[in-house]
Amino acid sequence: MKPPRTSSRADEVRALRKRGELQQIIDRYGAIGEDDAEGWGDLDLVLELARTFSLVGNESRVEQLFLRCVELNPRRAALYHCQIGWYFQRKKRWARALGWYERALETFPAYHLCHFRRGYCLERLHRPRAAVEAFHAADQSYTESPPDQQERGRGIQIQVLFHLARNLREIGETERARAALDRCGQLDDRPGERVIRNEHRLASYGETHLRDGNHEAAIRCLEEARRLDASSSVIWERLGRAYESAGRIAEAKTVLRRATELPKGEVALVSLGAFLRRRGRPEEAAEVLGAALVRHTRGEVQIRMELAELQLSLGRPKAALEELERLAGGRLPPGSTLAADVETKIAQVLLDHGHLARAVPYLRAAAEQDGAGEAEKEKLAEVLALLEKGNGTERASPLVDASLPDRVAHLLGPEPSVQRGRIASYFPDRGFGFIAYGEGETIFFHVSHCEVPSGESLATGQEVSFVIAVNQRNRRAQAERIRLHDTAKANR
Repeated sequence: MKPPRTSSRADEVRALRKRGELQQIIDRYGAIGEDDAEGWGDLDLVLELARTFSLVGNESRVEQLFLRCVELNPRRAALYHCQIGWYFQRKKRWARALGWYERALETFPAYHLCHFRRGYCLERLHRPRAAVEAFHAADQSYTESPPDQQERGRGIQIQVLFHLARNLREIGETERARAALDRCGQLDDRPGERVIRNEHRLASYGETHLRDGNHEAAIRCLEEARRLDASSSVIWERLGRAYESAGRIAEAKTVLRRATELPKGEVALVSLGAFLRRRGRPEEAAEVLGAALVRHTRGEVQIRMELAELQLSLGRPKAALEELERLAGGRLPPGSTLAADVETKIAQVLLDHGHLARAVPYLRAAAEQDGAGEAEKEKLAEVLALLEKGNGTERASPLVDASLPDRVAHLLGPEPSVQRGRIASYFPDRGFGFIAYGEGETIFFHVSHCEVPSGESLATGQEVSFVIAVNQRNRRAQAERIRLHDTAKANR
């Protein structure tokens, strides 16, 4: 059978792209769809240009060109929508990719690869329950497909089962997670074509046993995994936690410290800091967590949650609450386990000091998150019942912080300096704006970080104070703890 015929211009673009001459393609064909009406109807050319612009990084043109492919060949709409999703997934823009995958599945519900990619994005957005549903859909699509399609999709299916196990573990379904790992191993049985390395599967088994409290089984799996790969910081970190669970404290400390020294060992700093805090070593914990903030920027949410735990262990509930509330105001991934963990911890601090009414919104938000279980819902119902009976009005005690030991205070670092500026622009319908400060500098802010007195509202020209922080999602600087100092609506 002859291959499908393609246009000469599409062949030229393909050849140029193989040689890496992307700019020449853009110079020659970049105006397609604008002043090149003839090329706009050439499906092969449009598709090759869409692929070219995906390499260049022009997202508006990627979307425009792949959507033009949909118009020219609507029967393959799901494929083109999935390719747009893949572009955003490669950019680690998980939510944007997710939307395109869901659009692809509207017209091709049995699209195995698309279900897998959708599940992966949900996993990265810390939404394990939704991810489990997506991976189950991929699994069902695979099992219902004919043998030839199964053979072509075998490598993807192995990854589906491995990630399904990971997310089942995260929602507490450890038995089902191990069953998924068993199936993963049975399918991944070709020695020369391994998709998932044996040590990675063993490490995943070990984590499920650790979640069950079966530290001996966890240690057996993780020690075998370490024998296969002694350079994996993930394996060493999990083994350290397993040793601690088994009461082998000296070994746990040694193994956790070793994990931090290996490639990608910055992730293990959080576990080492938590271990040191639990062992009553606040100075060492503060030092390790301070290093984690520098080395492990993507783990800032988990690090700051652990810093809040450290503050609580030092008798500083107010400081812990401020740390957690800053995280909650940082627009964590909606519906995520991260958001649920932060909101649950805020509620617990408030409840421990009798602030039942203040805890309710956080309990309610935690109960609505993807990773929420029955415990969060039961706690919310319990607190609401107490308030209804009038038992929560006289229980509150002030949140008073003990002084930090000098060494710990030095390690945790000083509070960020307060800046002064004026609101340069504000878009109330979108909830964000920019503050002008310093010598011609501007910084982004979101309304969730504004401490606006009752009856007041934001407006351009208002004088404000703020601190400079980092957005948890995009790693860019933003203003937080914003307070009004000039309530005159200057430009109204």
